[in-house]
Amino acid sequence: MVAIGDIHGRYDLLTALIRELDARFDHWGEGSGHLVVLGDMIDRGPDSRHVVNFLKRLTEEVTRATVLLGNHEAVLLDVIAGDATAQRLWLRHGGEATLASYDIAPPRDGEDSIAFGMRLADQIGADTIEWLRDRPLSVRHGDYFFCHAGIRPGISLSRQADDDLLWISDAFLDDERDHGAVVVHGHSIVDDPEVRVNRIGVDTGAYRTGRLTAAVLNESEGWTATTDPLTIERRLPHGDRLHVTAGPH
Repeated sequence: MVAIGDIHGRYDLLTALIRELDARFDHWGEGSGHLVVLGDMIDRGPDSRHVVNFLKRLTEEVTRATVLLGNHEAVLLDVIAGDATAQRLWLRHGGEATLASYDIAPPRDGEDSIAFGMRLADQIGADTIEWLRDRPLSVRHGDYFFCHAGIRPGISLSRQADDDLLWISDAFLDDERDHGAVVVHGHSIVDDPEVRVNRIGVDTGAYRTGRLTAAVLNESEGWTATTDPLTIERRLPHGDRLHVTAGPH
């Protein structure tokens, strides 16, 4: 299992990380392996369009790849539907970078949110929008539960609210209870990957730090791999850590 954190338009880091995973983990994408992208593909970084196109093609060609919806994609879909509040929120939090990557002009003087949403939809394309709408909010594989932001503690994993899966923060991050599975998530930026008993956080702020992180997981142990330069942290069975840092190939 491999889970990749928030990409936010950093196509360069996404492709570099996948190349490194291919080179360093012989079987991470084969057999029972599965790739999960934890949402927030778009906004803030320069190449949202390339990231979306790459991941869309990947899910169409590779059956063991899952791309989850993040809160940034959810807001974009609301913008496309003509929601004025979502439009203001989106433009304040990185949406202009996505507009630039699709060669779309920002809202024009006198252009209402419905007209802007229609213009946005026309340029992004119906196939891509439909693909975004079809993204799941979570997926479970064995002892791991994958979602964008986290879960509401004390509620069954099968009954989580959409808003919590997309937006939850401290109420989840500060909770030390057993959730019934280890929750692998992004959304909340950390300096280094957080590996806890009940959760693994892998959003290392790629759009501004140049550090995109993946969690590589199997039944007995796991690693986190982070770009710039590639740092691999192996969590050994007795709880110690081994850090390996390698420069770019």
